[in-house]
Amino acid sequence: MRKGVILSFVLIAGLVFVSVVYAYFPGGGLGTCLSRFGNTDTETVKKFQKDTLPMRDDLITKRLELRREFSKENPDRDRIATLQKEIIGIRTNILKKSDEVGFPAWKNVGKNYGMIERRMSRVCPRHMAL
Repeated sequence: MRKGVILSFVLIAGLVFVSVVYAYFPGGGLGTCLSRFGNTDTETVKKFQKDTLPMRDDLITKRLELRREFSKENPDRDRIATLQKEIIGIRTNILKKSDEVGFPAWKNVGKNYGMIERRMSRVCPRHMAL
């Protein structure tokens, strides 16, 4: 009985430790992305989002088409290459638009946060839906 209680406390402590490790976010405050936009006008960001909405919609549509093509039993390699080129073109146009607006360049090039970086790209105006 005593060994069972000690073992359960050890397992619970281990689970708490593991959950704390996985919950860690590298960076603080607004994260690595939004902290760079402290002096950016809110209206500029809203205008950028409004202006790039059709491009971002096209980007999402192309990504879904690409995913659908990859999931086929016999994917068409030419169609995949075409979709990938179109996605790159749309992303390039969004980045050009962000340069025109004057958003700061992405500074986390050397860092690789994996999924966290991809999640933050949904919030970051410069790399929205990229």
